[in-house]
Amino acid sequence: MLDTLHTVPVVASSDLETDVHGTFARYRPAYPFVALDTGGYVILRHEDVSRLLLDPRLQATGTAIPAQAGMSEGALFDIFEQGMLTANADAHARRRSGLSRALAQQVSEEFRQHVRRSAAALIDAYRDGATLDLAADYAAKLPILALAGLLGVPEPDVPTFMQDIHAMDEFFRPHPTEQAVADAEQAARRLRNYLEDLVQAAENNPSEGFLSRYIRLSQEDDVTRLELLVQIVQLIIGGTESVRTGLVAQAVHLLSEPEQWQAVCEDLTLVPNAVAEGLRFEPGIAGVVRVSVEDIEIDGWVLPAGQLVLLSFMSALRDERVFERPHAFDISRSNLKLARLAFGGGAHRCVADALGRAELEEGPSALVERLPNLRLEGRPDFQGHMFVRKTTECRVSWQP
Repeated sequence: MLDTLHTVPVVASSDLETDVHGTFARYRPAYPFVALDTGGYVILRHEDVSRLLLDPRLQATGTAIPAQAGMSEGALFDIFEQGMLTANADAHARRRSGLSRALAQQVSEEFRQHVRRSAAALIDAYRDGATLDLAADYAAKLPILALAGLLGVPEPDVPTFMQDIHAMDEFFRPHPTEQAVADAEQAARRLRNYLEDLVQAAENNPSEGFLSRYIRLSQEDDVTRLELLVQIVQLIIGGTESVRTGLVAQAVHLLSEPEQWQAVCEDLTLVPNAVAEGLRFEPGIAGVVRVSVEDIEIDGWVLPAGQLVLLSFMSALRDERVFERPHAFDISRSNLKLARLAFGGGAHRCVADALGRAELEEGPSALVERLPNLRLEGRPDFQGHMFVRKTTECRVSWQP
């Protein structure tokens, strides 16, 4: 007879906020999942997370998350109601198709060169100083500059574009305040209006750039104008938040292991390994939330229907069954390809994973090339265990 959920431990959210990796490690050997005191369940093991990403009994959440926050309309609500990441079946496929094909046609080397130039410009702006906040001054700005280039945002518009993205993204980070939510709603409205202007300009002056391609392809799939704009907004959210935290995590853990930092400085071909281990060790996206539409049995326990379920990348990527010394940062691991889980899987796998990898590889490469004597002046805290994560200040210096 299968055990009931009454035997599954209930984990306090305060424990996860205090020591998320330690808490998951405490339960993972004995339980395939745990319940949260705030509601819902967390899948802990690599094998189960990988498998359940493909399981049709777990579906995207639709508008369940904003509804929990008391939202029923507005620009933030539309991101969930009209977006591909939160949609299922035909709606998901139709909204994703054009964007996926447009991104697949993007010239990756051209995009990398833009990221490389943006990274160099950011570093050089602080190079004559002695210190910078790696989180706010570099990691938060680089992915937005990359997306601005992809979308064709004119240079004079970039500061406002960046400001609105920062304000909107605050809604998706852990524990937004009531004021932050209100500011995020206004920023999301402004950003969507600005994107409408970009789309109209691309329609009036078609090109072979990404935005013109996406417009043409979306028309083939009968995507509405609102859906088109929301897919770009979701691309921005996913393409900024995960990369921001990932860039900080890579640098922090490399600088905390001087031999590994020096190895990368001497051989830039090791950067992809450092990126993969950074994603494994401290992923920028904690996991993805799904809704169970049927009971699901996992190793003798039953995950009931009608529940929010977190497929935890953070826990899965430190699973002792899969990774030796999972709590050690080691860019020489032989199974780093398994860190790809950080980009999700199945129909909802990150639509722009190639662009994300380009940003995550070019970002640290620029630091190594231009600031090889970089030093960590204080370790940041990485916060969040549900979806988007955030990092506190990360001060670095580079004077001899």
